[in-house]
Amino acid sequence: MTEPATGVIDAAVLDRTEERSEPVWGAVVSLALGVFGLVTAEFLPASLLTRLAQDLGVSEGAAGQAVTATAVVGAIAAPTMAIVTKRLDRRLVMWLLTLLLIVSNLLAAFASSLTMLLLARVVLGVALGGFWSMSAA
Repeated sequence: MTEPATGVIDAAVLDRTEERSEPVWGAVVSLALGVFGLVTAEFLPASLLTRLAQDLGVSEGAAGQAVTATAVVGAIAAPTMAIVTKRLDRRLVMWLLTLLLIVSNLLAAFASSLTMLLLARVVLGVALGGFWSMSAA
């Protein structure tokens, strides 16, 4: 922190360098709700595989690929999202990831084929991986 010739500390520099002394509860609640939504969306199909397979007219193993697709895409998206979005405002990134979660759930709810369900789960994997990499920061 530099001092001007007058000996007065620059207030703008001081504001940027000081840490908050109290938690921002809105952000904490927002992350908690995001985690709840993502974890629910990620693991719920595992308990419904038999029903999913029957509704889609595919084998249980094929329906299980929906769970696998989410995990694989999430594992790839987590480090990638952190690199791709490093210059963007994190609040905007979190809003976009939340929007992807909603879109994914809507696609999965109205999926009439395994292909559409897999597409929905891939979108969820992107949201999931990105959310975990951003929320840690």
